[in-house]
Amino acid sequence: MKLNTEHAADLLFCLLALPLMILVFPVEEWAGWHASFVVTMVLWLYFLYFIHREYTAALLTGGKKKFAYALVLLFLVTAVTFLMSLREISFPNEIRTDSPSRLYEHQQALWVLYIGVTAYSLAVGVLSQKIRRIEGERREEEHEADTRSAIESRAAQAVAGESITVTAGYKDVTVPLAGIQFIESRNNYACIHLDHQEDIVTQTTLKSLLEQLPEGKFIRIHRSYIVPVHRIEAKRATSVKLIGIDTPLPVGRAHKENLK
Repeated sequence: MKLNTEHAADLLFCLLALPLMILVFPVEEWAGWHASFVVTMVLWLYFLYFIHREYTAALLTGGKKKFAYALVLLFLVTAVTFLMSLREISFPNEIRTDSPSRLYEHQQALWVLYIGVTAYSLAVGVLSQKIRRIEGERREEEHEADTRSAIESRAAQAVAGESITVTAGYKDVTVPLAGIQFIESRNNYACIHLDHQEDIVTQTTLKSLLEQLPEGKFIRIHRSYIVPVHRIEAKRATSVKLIGIDTPLPVGRAHKENLK
């Protein structure tokens, strides 16, 4: 969707919109007398389009701080356009006056084209940013769905239907093993992190919990962590990456043998 929309907008601008806008003015006549001005103007307009579409639009939609940067960028390109319009150029049969407020035809063309290109490129850029954001959210949802599927598949083979009972808040709580992300030590307590549920803090130690868990299906990787084997996605020398957990958990030197 992104490729089709953005590329179609780029082609529409580069091959149709801008050439038609330019041809409204007598550029062929101007090119005969001042070709360098016409070439510079056209290249500047194409440059403006891609700057605004890719960068200015992203800054405008990126929050208050980035919005301020977008205004600075708009000011800079406007200033450059203003300096270009000050270039002394005269054409045959053009009426010259000393009025500082008068814009000659080539100056009018430059400003009209500048406004048109800016409006079009910002509209396309903002639309592109929204499409990218929607696609990013969709990819995240697909990734989460794949993660859940992987966890459920591994859990079904490893600990499906199994549970333990722990004491939390002076009452017994049944914890399904398939829902445990990892278990973390908090002084003399243990915090059981679960899928789609609030963490359970139990008045016991990791050592006591590990004795309740099925051997070989949960391992201690650190003095502060117990992890389910079926959730291990990647192992490194000093850390373990679990499925569905963004931050890797550390591996203690005394527990490296457990991973083997």
